[in-house]
Amino acid sequence: MAKSKTKKKSKTRPVPGKEARRLPSPGEEIYSNNMQALRRYYPELARAVSRSNSERFQLEWNGQPPVPNLWDKGRGQYYYSSGNPMEEVRREMVELKLKNARMVIFLGLGLGFELHHYLKCYARENTTFFLVIEKELEIFKAALHVINMVGAISDPNFKFVVGEDSEKLYPLFRACLKEKMLFYLLKALRPVYHSSALLVNRDYYMSALQSLRDAGVHEVLNYGNDPYDSLLGVENMLGNLKEIICHPGINMLYERFRGRPAVVVATGPSLNKNKHLLKELEDKALLIAADASLKIMLEMGVKPHLVSSLERWPDTAELLKGFTAEQLDGVYLAACPVVSPVCYDVYPGPRIIVYRNFDHFRWLGIDKGILDIKLSSGNMAFKIATALGCDPIILIGQDLAFSRDGRTHAAGAVTGEHLEAAYRDRSLEVMGNDGQPILTCQGWYSFLKAYEVDLSEYEGTCINSTEGGAYISGTEVMPFKEAIARYITEPFQPLQVIREALAAFNPSQIEQDMKQVFRLLEATYADMQQIVEYCREGIESCEKYGAELRRIIFNHQTGLDIQQRLSVIENDILTPRQKCIKMHRTFQLFFAHIFQSYSIKFEMDNIEAMEKFNDQLLGRAQILLRYIEWYAVIGDLAVICMSSLQNSRAGLKELLVQEDMRTAKGCLL
Repeated sequence: MAKSKTKKKSKTRPVPGKEARRLPSPGEEIYSNNMQALRRYYPELARAVSRSNSERFQLEWNGQPPVPNLWDKGRGQYYYSSGNPMEEVRREMVELKLKNARMVIFLGLGLGFELHHYLKCYARENTTFFLVIEKELEIFKAALHVINMVGAISDPNFKFVVGEDSEKLYPLFRACLKEKMLFYLLKALRPVYHSSALLVNRDYYMSALQSLRDAGVHEVLNYGNDPYDSLLGVENMLGNLKEIICHPGINMLYERFRGRPAVVVATGPSLNKNKHLLKELEDKALLIAADASLKIMLEMGVKPHLVSSLERWPDTAELLKGFTAEQLDGVYLAACPVVSPVCYDVYPGPRIIVYRNFDHFRWLGIDKGILDIKLSSGNMAFKIATALGCDPIILIGQDLAFSRDGRTHAAGAVTGEHLEAAYRDRSLEVMGNDGQPILTCQGWYSFLKAYEVDLSEYEGTCINSTEGGAYISGTEVMPFKEAIARYITEPFQPLQVIREALAAFNPSQIEQDMKQVFRLLEATYADMQQIVEYCREGIESCEKYGAELRRIIFNHQTGLDIQQRLSVIENDILTPRQKCIKMHRTFQLFFAHIFQSYSIKFEMDNIEAMEKFNDQLLGRAQILLRYIEWYAVIGDLAVICMSSLQNSRAGLKELLVQEDMRTAKGCLL
C-alpha cells in the first residue's frame, strides 16, 4: 500500500452563516434518490442512516460557487484540506498506483469524491468488483447528499459495508467472496483511500483490509490447496460407496433436536479442566465428539451420541480403532465419506453418512444430506448440531490455541502424524477467552475464522465453555458448570430420538441404489476418456502456436493485426477446454473438486500475469502459452480418476453379484 500523504494544516473554519452554509436543495434531491435506492438494495442500512444524527461530522458548503466539505469536530479539521476536493482526490489517487485493479476496496468513502473519480478515470481498466467500506455512518449519510450513488448502490458488482463492527467484517467478507467467486481476484486486489480516512480510523481500515485478505486466503483453502489431496478424498469416496449406499444419512436427523442443548467436545488442552462434568449428561444433551475426543470420553465412561470425522488421511483411523462393539453401542460415527475406508473397517459401531458441500456428492445422486462443513472435525460437529436444530450449542475443548504451558491437546488424545508440522509455527497471537493474548498457529487460526462464519449464520446461542484457548467471535464465554446449570436441565433421551428417526431407513432401496451408481460409474468412465482426449487436442494446439506466441511477447508486437491473430489462436487453444466444460455432470460435478485448487491458482496467476505487461495483448499471449500446463495437469488427473473409477466399478459389480445370488437363493427357498 502506498504511504498516505502528510495531512496539510487545515484552513480556518468559515463562520457559519457567512461563507459556510447548510446544504442547498439540490443536495436533498440527491439524498432522496440515493435513499430510495438504498431502501431497495440495503434496507437495514437505509434504516440506520435514517436514524443517525450528525454529532461529530458536519456537512458544509463553502465559497462561491459552494463546494462541499466535511467538518470533523473531533479533530477540529476539514476532511479535505484544499478548496478543491476533486483535484485533491486526483493527486492522492495517482500515488496509489492502481494498475491491474480487478477488485478495489475503498477504505473510507469520504464525501464520495474518491468513488466518483475512480469510476470516471480508472474503472474502465478491467475493475470487476468494488467493495466500499465506511466506518462512520455520519460520513456515509453526508456522502449521500453530495454524490449520486444510485448506480453503484443498485449494481451487484458493488458491495457497501457501513458502520459494521470490526469483528463482523471477516464473516461478511467471506460470504461475499464465496457468493461471487471473487477470491480469483485476490492477486489483483487494490486498496483505494484518502489520507483523511486513515487519520480518522486507521486501525479500523487496516483491520478491514487484513480481514479481507484472510477471508480470501481461507476461502481458497476451503477449495483445497493440492489437487492430489483432493484426489485422495474422491478416491476414498469411491472406496466408500458401499458404506454410503448401505447406511442412513444425516438428513434423517434434520431438526430432530429443535431447541435442545448440544455439547460439542473437541480435544484442546483445556478439556482436562471440565471433561469430568460430561458424566450424567447423556440423557440431557446431545453429545457430539470430534473423532480425537472419542477415546478420552469412552475412557471416562461417557458415550457421545455422534462422532464427527473428516480428515482424508489413513492415520485418522487411529482415532477410531481399538474399541469393541459393546463400547460403541449407541455411538454413531457421523463421518464424511472422504475419510479413508480403513476408518469404517476399524469402527464396529453404527454409522451415519454426512456429506460435505462438494459437488461429487451431488454427482453421486444419492441424497444423504449436505452440510457446509469447513476445515476441522470440531467445526463439523458444530455444523451437525446446527443442522439438527440444537440450541444452545456449548463448546468445550475448542481451544484453537496452545495452552499457556505450550500443550496442543488434552491428556490422552491421539493425534495424526500429518498434523505435527502445523504445530511448529507459534508466531501468531490472538485474543484469548480470558481477555489476554494467546498463541496459535495458522491452521487453528483458519479453524477459528471458520467458526466466526458459521456463528454469523447461526440464529441460536453458542456458549464457549472451553475455559481456555482463543476467543471465538459470536460466542458467549461461560464456565461449563454454569452453562450446565442454566441450559442442561431436562432429560429427553437423545439416543432414543436418533434411533427412532433412523428406523425409517429403507434397506430395500440398497440394491436399486447400487445399480444406479454402477451405471453412473460406467458413464463417468467413458466421459473421462473423452476428457483425456480433449486434453491431448489442447496440448497439440498449444505446441502448434507456442513459437509464434513467444515471438509476439519477445518482440512486443501489438496492434490490430496482432489482436485479430490472437483471437484466432485463442479460439483454437481454448476450444478443447470448452468441450470439457460442456460435459457438466462429469467435468463439474465429479471432476472439478479434484482439480479446482490447481484451477484457482492457475486463474489467479493469469490475472497477475496481466500486470507484468504494459499492453494487454502481450498479457493475453502469455496466458495462452500457459495453457499447455493446464491441459497436462487436467489430463494427468483424469487418467488417475479413470483408474479409481474402474476399481470402484469392479468392487460394486462384485457386490451386485453377491446380492443377485442372495436374491436367487431366496427365490429357490
